[in-house]
Amino acid sequence: MRLENKTAIITGAGDLDGIGAAIAQGYSREGAKVVIADIQDGSDVVSKLEENGGEAIFVKTNVTDREDCAALVGATIDEFGGVDVLVNNAAKFKGLTTSFMDISASEWNSVMEVNTGGPFNCIQAVCPVMMKNNRGKIINTASSTVFEGAPMSPHYVASKGAVIALTRSLARALGGAGINVNTLAPGFTQTSAGKMMQENVGVPIEEILLQMRSLKRTPTADDLVGTAIFLASDDSDFMTGQVLLCDGGVSFN
Repeated sequence: MRLENKTAIITGAGDLDGIGAAIAQGYSREGAKVVIADIQDGSDVVSKLEENGGEAIFVKTNVTDREDCAALVGATIDEFGGVDVLVNNAAKFKGLTTSFMDISASEWNSVMEVNTGGPFNCIQAVCPVMMKNNRGKIINTASSTVFEGAPMSPHYVASKGAVIALTRSLARALGGAGINVNTLAPGFTQTSAGKMMQENVGVPIEEILLQMRSLKRTPTADDLVGTAIFLASDDSDFMTGQVLLCDGGVSFN
């Protein structure tokens, strides 16, 4: 098992049908102890992991609150003794807009606060533990929309572009402490949130992307798990500052 004796925090993992929960299940199967961090209740995800023989806890966390992030790390250490992996998966998507002129300052700021500020807060909270141990894996979740230049959600695209820039900067800053920082960039994925967004906007997003996608099928959250395991495991020990696109070949970096 590639993640045996490792402890992983995964933010935004409270939805059983979401990307974070799929990664949590994959990590658990590989032997990791998992901390589900979400602003919504993640007890169902924990129950599912435990039913399958895994060890997991839920810590309610608002990633925009630095005290919450510090408490998340503290709870993880209290329960499992340390932190080896941080997956910054929590994100906010405000929907599509016909014009960037329609985006208010408050909407722009709220997306940036969660999608870019959230990973920064969690990394700040977890780094003292990882630096003390001279090892750690940080995986930031971006989006292939950064490479597509998707025009109808500029605040979301900009926030995810900032995540990639943050990854590269922190890979330089933390490499000397033995900490790897990489980015996983999914495309549009058929989770419950993705399906709801497609219904609300009235645009056949998946039909459009299917025409663009090199691999002609609809992606699910499980399609991201193998890459997420690789980035958390010893197999990626000499990789940092990188962006791994996992969108079936819609975009090429």
